[in-house]
Amino acid sequence: MALQIDIKNPKQQMMILMVLGAILAVILYFSLLLKPQVAGVFSIAMKNNKMKCDLKSVENDISNIERYKKEIANYKDKVEKYERMLPAEQEIPSLLENLSSMARSSGVKIVGITPVQVKENKAKDEHIYQETPILISAKSGYHELGSFLASLESSDRFMKVVDIDIKSNRTTPKKHDVELLVLTYVLLKGKE
Repeated sequence: MALQIDIKNPKQQMMILMVLGAILAVILYFSLLLKPQVAGVFSIAMKNNKMKCDLKSVENDISNIERYKKEIANYKDKVEKYERMLPAEQEIPSLLENLSSMARSSGVKIVGITPVQVKENKAKDEHIYQETPILISAKSGYHELGSFLASLESSDRFMKVVDIDIKSNRTTPKKHDVELLVLTYVLLKGKE
């Protein structure tokens, strides 16, 4: 059974035109109407999935809010601790008194405590602190000096000994002439 098409037959021409019109209508329907609708559905589905993920993240954050509050409190405590360890410029005299007190309690006799002037550099604006060297001249025995250095190291302020010079004293052989260069860090004015 072979299908024969006679193009000159008006009924068959009409049938071919109707089939071609139907095919064209289906193609136009898919390309102009259905394809944008499907793309819109996929776009909405992707947005929906993103919103679900965001919602899960927010719910997780809400469930952990107490932990976050504790972490914030811990960080505030750390900031306060470090602020106490980093004196402001106006606290230098009390820091010097504190050094003198630590020396006395260790049995070290302070001859002089002098903050060393530091040249101002242009990079100062980048930092919130400044290194401030302090020169300490003292008379001390070996063990007393060790005790003083230990108290400096365990101080509640940021300090470090960067230079030490010990000379024997002929008049008192158990007491030595000691010079220490101690670096402390000072919170700069206006950076608090």
